[in-house]
Amino acid sequence: MLDRSTYKRLGERWKVDRSTAYRRVKRALEKRETLLDRTWRNLNQCDGVLVLDGKWISIGGELHTCFVAWDRGFKKPVHFLLRKGGEKELWYWRLLLDLERLGYVPKAFVSDGVLSFKELVSDRYPNLPHQRCTVHVFLAARGKVAHGRKANERTDTFVELLRRILWSRTLREARRRFEKVWNTKPLKRNERVALELVWSALPDCFVCRDSRFKHLHLPRSSNAIENVIGQAEARLKTRRGNKSIRAAEVLLNDLFLRVEEQTITHN
Repeated sequence: MLDRSTYKRLGERWKVDRSTAYRRVKRALEKRETLLDRTWRNLNQCDGVLVLDGKWISIGGELHTCFVAWDRGFKKPVHFLLRKGGEKELWYWRLLLDLERLGYVPKAFVSDGVLSFKELVSDRYPNLPHQRCTVHVFLAARGKVAHGRKANERTDTFVELLRRILWSRTLREARRRFEKVWNTKPLKRNERVALELVWSALPDCFVCRDSRFKHLHLPRSSNAIENVIGQAEARLKTRRGNKSIRAAEVLLNDLFLRVEEQTITHN
């Protein structure tokens, strides 16, 4: 786990066949506590602000999605699910239901704005805030004008304007800056597309500034969980593919248990 060794390398280190190395690793992983068990032991450190995300993983040549929940107070992953297919509302619901059964009380959510999760939150938790990751919105908008194109002064200037809109102090200020840019003529088609994307996301990006939720100091970015999933993904790639969902679950459980604390702010 620590140095991303392959089973062949482990076998050489232990002077055994790689199949023996595999069985040793498998037995060790199956003795580990589950991520949920650790969360239950540390509920007093959780503050209820959940950052959630999903990551596509290939298992046996088929698409699976790893759903991960990370708590701001605990600063580590608190639960994960691995399911076949893409991001679906059902599995986000199951993830949250498992946590609630432990006694975990969610107070707010931060995500990249995937539609399935947004619908779940509005239906199941209508009174809890859902902050959309501003970094994801900015990168998506920037990609509309800068992806695959040579950098030039106009593009750099426009990207900086997008940044200023999204990182305004208030939603009102963001809308005022948006209108100023939108009324600038002439705008290129891809620039208008980028602005339309930003406009549609603005209310969700400024939930943290809502007077009802200011006391929660909601983070504007879900980058903490991106780091967590990135660490897991890097190690899964080293294994050169997983043959079964059970093997991947056991491996992911150990990886998430080993993830170091991730700290984020509400700036």
